[in-house]
Amino acid sequence: MAADRVSAVETSVEVIETLARLEKAGVTEIANEVGGSKANVHKHLKTLQAARLVRQSEAGYTLGHRFLHFATTAQQTEPIYRESQQYLTNLADVTGTTATLVVREGLDGVYLQVVSPTDNRTEAPEEGTRAPLHELTGGLAILSCYDTDRRTELLSELVDSETRARTLQDRLETIRQHRTAISDRDGAGNEDGDTPREVVAPVTAGDGYPAGAVGLWTPASGDEDARVETDLRKLVRNTATTISNRLTLTR
Repeated sequence: MAADRVSAVETSVEVIETLARLEKAGVTEIANEVGGSKANVHKHLKTLQAARLVRQSEAGYTLGHRFLHFATTAQQTEPIYRESQQYLTNLADVTGTTATLVVREGLDGVYLQVVSPTDNRTEAPEEGTRAPLHELTGGLAILSCYDTDRRTELLSELVDSETRARTLQDRLETIRQHRTAISDRDGAGNEDGDTPREVVAPVTAGDGYPAGAVGLWTPASGDEDARVETDLRKLVRNTATTISNRLTLTR
């Protein structure tokens, strides 16, 4: 509820999000972005600077390196992150493509880990990137693990259209049957897109509920499309199964 929120903290969060988006900005630019006065924004910046959350230079303000500690802590508190590191690295090395781990946070999917081979950085989201579950291939893989009633409940919160919800239910059932989700070639169902495709398999915990989703980002070429339909699906499923077993054993 809005009554339970602290407006000053909300403003500080907006300042931090603005710096994350712009990378570097001055007081005036930040004030314009958050819709506040320069004097008020300046106070927030100085408070954040004292906490080492932002840094100041002649060119403006940037995020402080203290956020690196927060990011590492946020990752390490997730059991699936700890159990999947080795296997995601192996998956990326064996395939020569970028491997990812997506987890659910509320109604969003978050890229918790992104691993690329040193000699081949496939275009893929950065760690921490988030989007509504139904907009991510990994999010769809996660949703597919829930029973029909729970899926219906979540989709009712994610989409407004009943037609869209039914279409998603059908796709989730297909993903559930095949234990694999494949993204559209360009994210819109077009066959000639140049955007890398994503092959994803859900990771479950001992109770059968989703813990996350493992994926591979593959270049959009004819050769890679053939691999998507064969070896990559199997490799991703096997990796997801291995991580699921590890989570079950360590619970």
